[in-house]
Amino acid sequence: MDVQDVPPVRALIDEACAASRDLPTPQRLVELDGLLRTQLGRLAPIVQRQADGLNRGTRDWWNRQRAVDATRNALREPCCDGSALLPAAMLVAELGRRLHELDGYVRDE
Repeated sequence: MDVQDVPPVRALIDEACAASRDLPTPQRLVELDGLLRTQLGRLAPIVQRQADGLNRGTRDWWNRQRAVDATRNALREPCCDGSALLPAAMLVAELGRRLHELDGYVRDE
């Protein structure tokens, strides 16, 4: 996929979060899964560094750390292959929610 074909993060989040409602094609679910995992892999370390720079136990630390932990848990799920549409769409939607949360913390930086 060409870099020019990569959707902006906001559009990616919107499409992913709607996946369990709109049920994209199996091929698109696989594409979304890969794009989301790439973005999550890029943003999770940034949010982790933010958390590491805060006083442990504060609300801001806790919120960021929870977001990073939830992202790690979501990324442990196997990559979707698009063979079972609804489970794949639900995974993509969860990855989209994780990206939405991390992106919000990065934008606040």
